[in-house]
Amino acid sequence: MKISVYSLSASDKKVSEVIELAKKYQCDGIEWWCRENAHIDLNNLKQSAVEVAKMMDGSGLLCAGLAPYFNFNETREYISKIFEAANILKTRNVRCHSYIFNGDVSVEQLITQQRKWLEDTILPEAEKFDVRFNIEQHHYQIGCTPNVCRQLVDLLPEKHFGIIFDPGNSAVEGFTRPEYAISVFGKYLAHVHVKNYKQVPVSDGAIPGRKYKFEFGSLAEGDIDWVAIIKALAKAGYEGFVSLEALDKRPSEQKLEQDITFLHQAIKQTT
Repeated sequence: MKISVYSLSASDKKVSEVIELAKKYQCDGIEWWCRENAHIDLNNLKQSAVEVAKMMDGSGLLCAGLAPYFNFNETREYISKIFEAANILKTRNVRCHSYIFNGDVSVEQLITQQRKWLEDTILPEAEKFDVRFNIEQHHYQIGCTPNVCRQLVDLLPEKHFGIIFDPGNSAVEGFTRPEYAISVFGKYLAHVHVKNYKQVPVSDGAIPGRKYKFEFGSLAEGDIDWVAIIKALAKAGYEGFVSLEALDKRPSEQKLEQDITFLHQAIKQTT
């Protein structure tokens, strides 16, 4: 397994600072946050990708992925620009969410709509640019469970489609045993996001159907057993990136110091 940091974890830092922190804490790569005014700036996508690629050159770090956001109505022309940026950054991995589910439209209909977009718009461009388009398991979206994530990409070429396993997101909605999720993802398991939550009892603002909300926290102190998940990934033969997506309020360097160190130690326990 390789360790990366998702640069949104250090959203207050400049690109050069993220690179230095990743090197300092012995990451293997960086997954780049991509939207307007982010580390990869959608307002000036190609130039931004070129500048980041130049800064990474010689750092010893890989680009673990590109993490943009989509509305699922993007044209092939727009998608080609995203995939060109991925090529510039020398990564095959591009992140995508799935449709939000609010009850107005059935899950079945939303799956059909997104699958058509994947087949008609994404696949031709993914083949052209040789990238892998990865659906992230995410709460409040149709892809909140391992099974629906698999359904969205099943029978599409695994060279060009994958799934991002996010146990932290699944703690909010869609949690299953890690071994079960990994088995469902199968050959489509392409990337892993690493975060942790704590349950906080509340009278207002609770997760639907529960009596508490979640607050982000360190990997060592949250409700998700990351040592067990890393062991399950190792047992399944996973060799991709585990990418720290720390979204709590700790200072950026503290997140890497604590959580990247935790990941190094967890991986060592599998060898």
